[in-house]
Amino acid sequence: MKRYLFFISGLILFTSILSSCKKYLEKPVSSDVTLNDVFASRDKTEQFLWTVYRTASIYEFPYYWTSGENNYYHYGATYTILAAATDEADAFANLTGAEALNKGNWGPTDIKWYEFRSEYPWKGIRNANIFIENVDKAPFSDQEKRAMKAEAIFLRALAHFDLMQRLGGIPIVDKVLKVSSAEDVPGVRIPRSTYEETVNFIVKSCNDIANDLPVSYSSNYRGRIIRAAAYALKARVLLYAASPLFNSNETYVPVADPKLRAMIGYADGYKAERWQLAANASKMVLDSAQKWGLELYKGKTNPIDRYEEIFINPNVNEIILDAGIQGLQTNNYFVRFLTPGTIVYTGSDPVNVGITFNFAKFYQKADGTEQTWNEVPGTAYPYAQYMQKLGDLDPRFQASVFQSGTEWSRGSGTKYHFYEQGSKQLDRYNGVGFLRKFVKGVSNGSAAPRWITFRLAEFYLNYAEALNEVNGASNEITTALNEVRARVNMPGIAYTNQEDMRQKIRRERGVELAFEEHRYFDVRRWKIAGQEGVMKGGMWSLKLYGGAAPTYKLEKFEDRVWEDKMYLYPFNSTEIDLGYLIQNPGW
Repeated sequence: MKRYLFFISGLILFTSILSSCKKYLEKPVSSDVTLNDVFASRDKTEQFLWTVYRTASIYEFPYYWTSGENNYYHYGATYTILAAATDEADAFANLTGAEALNKGNWGPTDIKWYEFRSEYPWKGIRNANIFIENVDKAPFSDQEKRAMKAEAIFLRALAHFDLMQRLGGIPIVDKVLKVSSAEDVPGVRIPRSTYEETVNFIVKSCNDIANDLPVSYSSNYRGRIIRAAAYALKARVLLYAASPLFNSNETYVPVADPKLRAMIGYADGYKAERWQLAANASKMVLDSAQKWGLELYKGKTNPIDRYEEIFINPNVNEIILDAGIQGLQTNNYFVRFLTPGTIVYTGSDPVNVGITFNFAKFYQKADGTEQTWNEVPGTAYPYAQYMQKLGDLDPRFQASVFQSGTEWSRGSGTKYHFYEQGSKQLDRYNGVGFLRKFVKGVSNGSAAPRWITFRLAEFYLNYAEALNEVNGASNEITTALNEVRARVNMPGIAYTNQEDMRQKIRRERGVELAFEEHRYFDVRRWKIAGQEGVMKGGMWSLKLYGGAAPTYKLEKFEDRVWEDKMYLYPFNSTEIDLGYLIQNPGW
């Protein structure tokens, strides 16, 4: 029964179809339903495609789990979002996967319990290959079959990327692996490809299928792969490939074995043209968006509401691809993991995601000037100053962070002063406040938001970054950057020089894409994770104290651990023990 419910929850990606067509409740593939049976039926063929979506999509909100459903550990950093394992945030509860990552207590034997179960994308890849190899038998027109096959090829490429961004070069699996006897075993032990081969495989997949994908779908098929998604995946992969972690003369740790060197980055060292390829690919996304009606969301009068709307309204025309609704959150796990204290959650053990002071300093004031952060650790300052300084910040901060002295439900008139709210556990956080982004309107038993895989703002920032690295046209760099800032009424940035613009672009990327699982990989691909206060060293809070004259103090809440071997994950030890994969260096 649990397996059946899991299957059905995946199909909620297409909610309107599921609710109106009983055909989607037909018996799933099993030992007495053959592949020929499945692909002889239009309904079952579509049903299998939705299974490919469910198992190959990237969905990174923490989801519920039970002892029999370990696949759910693939979502987020177990029990929280992956941002809590970066300088963006902290999960106050010590039971999360982020806790192990931040302490450095992880490795080849147990990473799967904390953040990433690699067998899950492999299941998606297998399902995609089954679909690709069999869809031509299905009773659809040639055009329909090409489009459906293109969807599966895209999802297979996306799952390869999901693995590649953590592991580097991986085994490329582009066919169904079958074992009917001992003689077949060597053929399914596929060794790692080089990093370059892995990149090329994903890019070629995107190039091959783009023209077979529609530019849009009707609203009842919201969440299906469109042509812009193929362009987007290609652009993101090429940006990663051009970045210092992979496109460098020096590896992140010393590597003597040339075979391993080629698996963790480009063996021929740094090439500037890789940045140009990345810039071209992101420009293609932006140019195509204009033709196909995709644009930065600019609805709502208030810039705070405007930014917030992107993450709660799946119909905004900025979203290129989202991973769909994963179903109702059993026992309210979602609100436990992501909402503050017990404002929404009705239990007694919330996770409480706090936004670090380290990251709050990324935000400028709403007028584009820098906020003054001159607090001395341990010194008490007036609570009114805490509210004023945070209240001055960028509209994206206000939309993303719930700080003391503000309303959880805007317009309700109820303001929460955290030092007075021990009964609601609002005093249990590290940082400057709680996560607000993604969770407006989420209630006990409600569906989780849709995880956004690609949205247009990313590609303005990708384009600015890649173009800056090749010293491209300064006006194009600032135009791309300022399009994103203008959407929330932030003043524009003038061009200075390449190094200064590099830092400005990275900062803007952090602010715009905060908590969306970009920074965790960005600081790796930039090779800055080991810098003090990024993923190593002190993490800081503005700690509140009540009384007749409430105050706040700047206090360190944690020292985090980083080793350079962590730039890439280890392969699971059970995979290495089979003897045909080379482990990443240092593990």
